[in-house]
Amino acid sequence: MSPTILDSRKLLAFATLARVGSFTQAAKELSLTQSAVSHAIKALERDLG
Repeated sequence: MSPTILDSRKLLAFATLARVGSFTQAAKELSLTQSAVSHAIKALERDLG
C-alpha cells in the first residue's frame, strides 16, 4: 500500500465544512462554489479510502 499525499485544499475544505456545518457556508467562506466543496470532500474520501 502506497502512502497517500493529501491536498491541502481538500483538507481546508474539510476543516471549514466541519467548523461551519454547511456546504453552502463553507463555499462562501472559501470563495468557492458549493459544487467545488462537495467535489473536494468526495475526492478526500476517495483518497482516504
